[in-house]
Amino acid sequence: MIVMAKALSGGLVPCGAVLMTDAIYKSVFHSLRRAFIHTSTFSENAMAMRVGLATVEVLIREHLIERADKVGAELRQRLREALKPYEMVKEVRGQGLLCGIEFQAPRSMRLRLSFESFKAIHPGLFGQMLVMRLFSQKNLLAQICGNNLMVLKVAPPLVVSESQLDACVTSIRDVVETVHFSSAFWSDALALGRRAMSL
Repeated sequence: MIVMAKALSGGLVPCGAVLMTDAIYKSVFHSLRRAFIHTSTFSENAMAMRVGLATVEVLIREHLIERADKVGAELRQRLREALKPYEMVKEVRGQGLLCGIEFQAPRSMRLRLSFESFKAIHPGLFGQMLVMRLFSQKNLLAQICGNNLMVLKVAPPLVVSESQLDACVTSIRDVVETVHFSSAFWSDALALGRRAMSL
């Protein structure tokens, strides 16, 4: 507890810091029968505690939280600019490097018919098609928000480079462009929906 408090208050704690006294260790792990008491994934154990402290140390030393704020704001601004021409993009928002791109039903009849067709198959189909295309065509891993299936989550790593940000914005714009101007996106989505319904 003391070690964690020091780490969270901004002081750096070496990875080899003592995590518990010998007396506590011996009282918990005093026999072979109790040797596996630490095996729960979410239970306190020396390895997980050391990894947690090392992570906090790196976050502080490399100023990754401040960097996430700065780079995240830049990413959202670049996404807003790149996605401004597309009617289905409602909003780009986020905090740090966790960004959400919210989509909305299209206004134009040409897109609306296809959108409503596979929304009827499953409300999350549109978002899953975005995720699939980003991954299969652009090697970009994204996810749909669990409580709003029209929000695409984009969360680059804290150490993302400028060239990776460029690729991210370009990839998302390309896929959104396909949604708006290529019948292939919609026909692929309907085919996927039909396959899913036949299972």
